[in-house]
Amino acid sequence: MSEPRLQLIVGKGGVGKSTVAAAIALAEAQRGSRVLALELGRPGGLASIFGRVPPDAGVPVEVRPRLWISYVEGEAALAEYLELVVPIRRLLAAVFTSRIYRFFVAAAPGLRELMTIGKIWYEFDRKDVNGRPMWDRLVVDAGASGHSLQYLQMPGTAAQTFTVGLVHREATRVEALLKDAAETAVHVVAIPEEMPVAEALEIVAKLRNDLQLPLGRVFLNRCREELPAGAAEFAERLGTVRAPADASFNGVAASTLVDGVRTAVDRALAWDSVQRRSVEMLTQGCQAEIVRLPLVVAEEFGLQEVEGLAALIDTDAEDAK
Repeated sequence: MSEPRLQLIVGKGGVGKSTVAAAIALAEAQRGSRVLALELGRPGGLASIFGRVPPDAGVPVEVRPRLWISYVEGEAALAEYLELVVPIRRLLAAVFTSRIYRFFVAAAPGLRELMTIGKIWYEFDRKDVNGRPMWDRLVVDAGASGHSLQYLQMPGTAAQTFTVGLVHREATRVEALLKDAAETAVHVVAIPEEMPVAEALEIVAKLRNDLQLPLGRVFLNRCREELPAGAAEFAERLGTVRAPADASFNGVAASTLVDGVRTAVDRALAWDSVQRRSVEMLTQGCQAEIVRLPLVVAEEFGLQEVEGLAALIDTDAEDAK
């Protein structure tokens, strides 16, 4: 299965969207694609993971072979657009410094969101000196679900609001890109807990029904390993164990050790139950390809761990072909 050129990653805050976006971008680059990974808003998760902060909005920096990161900020995108359509620098400087311009940028509803998505379209359509696409793949870390869905619905809203003119034309072509399943996929990230899964299902429903955008994969992040068969029976037997009162191991009372093991097993069973219910909810509710990513336990989560997830995503993509 070939992934679309434009991949956007959305989900509830704190579920690991930046981690998944970075892993997808790495996997695409390792397959030989030229990849641009974009953050919407100020530099955040991607910049932290790769240890590089782009010098300015819209300026890509190479962080790995064939992989660049950048960020898109609405006001900066508007300024860049005006530089394209207003060729006279003196006039452009007068526009930027005028109080009317500042008031317009602050007051215009949805302008930043529209220009941000417009910048994504620009990078998607951008060509190199040979007339070929500058980027083989664009991976967008779209931020927390509330704000990211505002970004995604803005082109359609603007196209309906402005029925003629420049804004209508720009919004229409951006909306066409977002709705083109051959070119775009919106991936949703969740973790195997009830509230994040419920919100993921709401996002899936909104993407399909309200926004009518092409749903990609649902990444279920931080999944624990499934417990071995017989774990519940082991827990029951453990509950009947009574350690001798005078027994100890390395100075620790045997009863304390037994209680500790019992508590660990009970917690593991509880988490396993939560995860099973979450997977069942997601499977029944979203009817999409679900990719499980493991819970990675590390003293300091960083690029090495993300590279491990990228290898899993790459393997999953190969298996899906």
